[in-house]
Amino acid sequence: MISAVVPAHNEADRIGDTLAALAHISQIDEMVVVDDGSRDATASVAQQSGCKVVRLPRNQGKGAALARGIAESNGDVLILLDADLGATASQCSLLLQPLLEGTADLAIATFPVIPGKGGGVGLVVRLARWGIHRKTGRTMIAPLSGQRAVRREVFDQIGSLPTDFGIEVVMTIRALRAGFRVVETPTKMTHRVTGRDLISVIHRARQFIAVAKALLRA
Repeated sequence: MISAVVPAHNEADRIGDTLAALAHISQIDEMVVVDDGSRDATASVAQQSGCKVVRLPRNQGKGAALARGIAESNGDVLILLDADLGATASQCSLLLQPLLEGTADLAIATFPVIPGKGGGVGLVVRLARWGIHRKTGRTMIAPLSGQRAVRREVFDQIGSLPTDFGIEVVMTIRALRAGFRVVETPTKMTHRVTGRDLISVIHRARQFIAVAKALLRA
C-alpha cells in the first residue's frame, strides 16, 4: 500500500491543485493531509478533495506534522510532499519508481534549476550539504528537499526526527548511516520560493538555525 502524506500550513490557495494531481496517480492508495494549525481554509479545501485530514490545534512545525501524518497513514511506502507543489505534484510518480523496482529505500526529488528563482543566497542549502557530507561522506544535490518516497521500515529503524525544518537533514543522515539505499531523482517539480522581504529572511534564518541544531544531534 502506498500513502501520500502532505503537511500543510496556510496553503489553501495551492493545496487543492496539489491533491488533484496526486489523485490521478494510480499507485497512490491513500492521501493524508495534516493541517498544521492553519489560519485559512487549508483543512476544508483538503476535505473537499476527499482525502483524510488531520487537524493540529496549533502550529507545531513541519517535522511534527509529518510525524503525525506518518502515524495516521497505512502504507508500506510513503510519499512525503509539500502542499504547494500544485500540478507538479504528479512528478512524485518518478520518486516511486526506484522503490517499486527495488533499487532504493529512500528517493529524494531534485528540482530543475530556474535562473532568477529563489530569493536567498543558498546558505541553508550549503550548510545542509556540508553537514550531510561531513557525517556520511555523501554529497547531496538537494539536501533540503521535502519531496520524498520512503519505505516505512526506514522510519521504524531511524527513530524519532526533529519537529522543525531539520527533519530532512536528520532523515537523510540516519538513513545513510543505517545502510539504507538513498537516491536522488530528477523531477520537474516546482513550488513557492521565498522572496527577500523581512518575513522571508526570518523564515530562512529559522531554517538555518533548525538545520544547524539538527546537524549537532544527528
